[in-house]
Amino acid sequence: MTQGLDEGSSIPLYAQLRELLKGQIREGAFVPGERIPSEDKLNGMYGVSRITVRRALQELVEEGYLVKCPGKGTYVSERIPGMSAQSKVRAKFTQNNDVQSFTEACESNNQRAGAHLISIEEVDGIDEARDFFGFGSEGRLLRVLRIRTADRTPIMVEENYFPAGEYGFLRKADFEDTSLYDIIAASGHGDPMLTEPCALDLEKAPADLAPYLDVPVGEPLFCLVGRYFDADGSAMYLGKQHIVGTRYTFRI
Repeated sequence: MTQGLDEGSSIPLYAQLRELLKGQIREGAFVPGERIPSEDKLNGMYGVSRITVRRALQELVEEGYLVKCPGKGTYVSERIPGMSAQSKVRAKFTQNNDVQSFTEACESNNQRAGAHLISIEEVDGIDEARDFFGFGSEGRLLRVLRIRTADRTPIMVEENYFPAGEYGFLRKADFEDTSLYDIIAASGHGDPMLTEPCALDLEKAPADLAPYLDVPVGEPLFCLVGRYFDADGSAMYLGKQHIVGTRYTFRI
């Protein structure tokens, strides 16, 4: 007899583990957005093989109870089957660039803003940076990719590009549940400023971002692109927000 599982049952162990974990999720032992124990920990907790654990988790992913985030772990889905859907986060978007920050939008909805770093890496210059940064496509950039959540519901992936030399300090910054503006301001660079219209377009969730947003590949997303400057009018960063359209409302 393994912990909570019956080896003598005609029901396979992976199916027993699947139903046990499913029950824990529905009862609130694991809440939406929470990372569940690793395969190794589940193996130790229930005394079953890694293959058994992996099959149970995979079936829970297929049923919509769990979502796997590459390099991060397995999390409880924000849209548990048969349970009430998450509310939208409402923000305002105006043509004069008076854009409410994500943190402010969450506060206005009595929700808690969260942030989790996905990756930070140095990359080659991109076409959009050619004129903005003034160093052409040959310039090196820091690409900061992180997910923003509201009450642990994934809302958007932020994809920001900074000049690699001047903003090298970002490599050591703590991005966990921290405002990007606060990180930049603390370094002495001042608050980012928008002085020109943003571009709002539609896109389909690509395979590399969909798991972080807990949506299927091809899900319609908003893509909001803005060019941010410092107080002296110098280019600070190029920002892209990949936003789940069903969870976010722009007020124009």
